[in-house]
Amino acid sequence: MKAIQNVFSKLMLSALVVIAMCSCEKEDTSPAVVDPNAPTTPPRETPFTEIPDELVGTWYGDRNDGPMNVNWDQGSFQGEVGFIEFRTMVFTKNGKNAVEYSSDVITLGDETKQYFYKMTGTLEYKSNPAQLTFHAQSGKMRIFSNKYTGYKEHDIIQKDVDNYESILVNPEATTFSTSTNYLNAKRVDGATQLTVKYIKAGSSTTPGGGNPNPSDPYSAPPSAGTYLQIGNQYYPTVTIGNLEWMSVNYAGVGGIKDSSKPQYGTYFKYADLDDIQIPTGWRIPTKQDYLALLKSQGIRFDEVWESTDGADLQSKKLLGQLMSTTGWLKQDGFANNKSGFNAVPANLQVTNGNPHGEGTNCLLWTSTLDAEENPVVFKIIQLPSDTYSSFSAYPVGFNPAHIPVRLVRNK
Repeated sequence: MKAIQNVFSKLMLSALVVIAMCSCEKEDTSPAVVDPNAPTTPPRETPFTEIPDELVGTWYGDRNDGPMNVNWDQGSFQGEVGFIEFRTMVFTKNGKNAVEYSSDVITLGDETKQYFYKMTGTLEYKSNPAQLTFHAQSGKMRIFSNKYTGYKEHDIIQKDVDNYESILVNPEATTFSTSTNYLNAKRVDGATQLTVKYIKAGSSTTPGGGNPNPSDPYSAPPSAGTYLQIGNQYYPTVTIGNLEWMSVNYAGVGGIKDSSKPQYGTYFKYADLDDIQIPTGWRIPTKQDYLALLKSQGIRFDEVWESTDGADLQSKKLLGQLMSTTGWLKQDGFANNKSGFNAVPANLQVTNGNPHGEGTNCLLWTSTLDAEENPVVFKIIQLPSDTYSSFSAYPVGFNPAHIPVRLVRNK
């Protein structure tokens, strides 16, 4: 039991399950469950504090199908064999009556058992350094099996509840009113810290914020925040420095679209940018507009190399403030979209071919031409070691690149 202290519930309770499965009992009577005839004891006293407003709410793993409290209420199960973390955390403002759900799946012979845990307790927040600790007070376990229908539910014995702690180090959460909110942190796992990311239940997962129309996510104004109307579409905007930017890619008619990924917007040939109905006061960004965007985040741009320093750790972290929290393949935890600009790695499209780069390349047209009158593109590029921003000219050619575009205006 020493090895299971201060680690996430999956590892602790899985160890208890294995002990039970190795016993000579036909039925799984793990020490993690309570003797139904044993006298009940009140939950132990555990520390609690108020927690920051941005952390309050229900958060579930970014690779999960949804919040697991829904599964618990429905009597269903969510989880799988492997290393994906299945977890949902319900964080309360006063730190009392918080809940953590997690699951595990174990196969032995011809039987597969699914273990679903619900731990109830308190939250303790410390700000220097930032750390959020969940202290368990009581717990329940549900066991599903392919050998029977439904599930069997047990209380978890108090000594195992007492050993349970779930710790998030440096938790940081977004608070956007018109897009999905994410919580990034390091989860303590024994002597190591694992990078984790969670989605806030109930926050918008559509690019326009609250509009469920999958064929046109911008057909109605966002539920909150500022926006730009172009024709019959409404695009959320964000003010960064002295500029107001579209915080999503333009998705009007023309060009090429990926219907399964509306966040990529419309890919345009440079010559087709003239067809966009640009409202008065707005413009296709210039190179200088994008340089101002980089500068607003404290990112140094090398005028000689025409690039940011992709090898510099601080520069990569600052660039992550412009990058969407999902879609990027590199899992370094830097993409946090703190600025709200929400750069997505849509890459480019061509009419003849399937270029590589989705998930690692964000390309956006500028209105600037180079010395040979080739259109210039703003780029954020992820490599295995480097993440950087630069500008490149894209000659029109015979199979021209189709690239997304944003609009901007002075405030």
